[in-house]
Amino acid sequence: MIEFILAFIVSLFAGLVGSMVGVGGGIINGPFLSYLDYIPSQISSTSLLAVMSTSVSSSAQYVRKRLVNYKTGLALACSSIPGTVIGVQLSNFMSIEQFRYYFGIILATTAIYLILRKNLINSRKGDESITRVFDNKLKFTIFVILSFFAGIISSSFGVGGGIIYVPCLVILMRFSMKASTATSQFVLIFTSLSGVILFALQGWPDYQMGIVLSIGSLIGGTAGSLLALRVDSSKILILFSLVLLVVSVKVFYDGFFGFRT
Repeated sequence: MIEFILAFIVSLFAGLVGSMVGVGGGIINGPFLSYLDYIPSQISSTSLLAVMSTSVSSSAQYVRKRLVNYKTGLALACSSIPGTVIGVQLSNFMSIEQFRYYFGIILATTAIYLILRKNLINSRKGDESITRVFDNKLKFTIFVILSFFAGIISSSFGVGGGIIYVPCLVILMRFSMKASTATSQFVLIFTSLSGVILFALQGWPDYQMGIVLSIGSLIGGTAGSLLALRVDSSKILILFSLVLLVVSVKVFYDGFFGFRT
């Protein structure tokens, strides 16, 4: 019972802060689950349940605001799903030490991305009308390839691919940050759903824990989106990035030295 209470608190925090700074709750839920009695496949599949629920909820909001580019989103979903299949298999072969080791790298990368994101936005002003998408086939081809690898990462570690999708949409496709985030969430519906189905066929997800994480993430995400309009999110972003760096060191250390709780 205590595990579910902790899971709710952690996912609530992850959803709250994550929605304010633009990252998915899986980036926090994954490390938390790695310190419970789970193996990597259980961690990834259970975390993906929460990712799927929040991506559906977020996409519904973005669809109403007409920010989702369906043509790009569906193309990226088609390229990420094969990566998801590979990621599920990789998760099956990872030890918990390897999972923590690589997750530590993902956390550090996410923290650095969040710190540098403001400069990224200022250097690449996008067109929020999102009407011209396929005007540069080379850039789009590169992004499709990156989307394939985002699918691998998403299902291997139970996280969203936003840290890959969003900066690439801004840099390569010249989307606005809002349109990039919206389209990224739309893609995650298909990526997370395919991962959950594949994991479910193998019997890996802990559905009770997944429901708890989903509820916490949804409540936190909703509250965070409202608070973001009233507080200075830039300070929260820096603080959250520092927290991610600290967590990344801990997770990386435990993975590298094979420490088990």
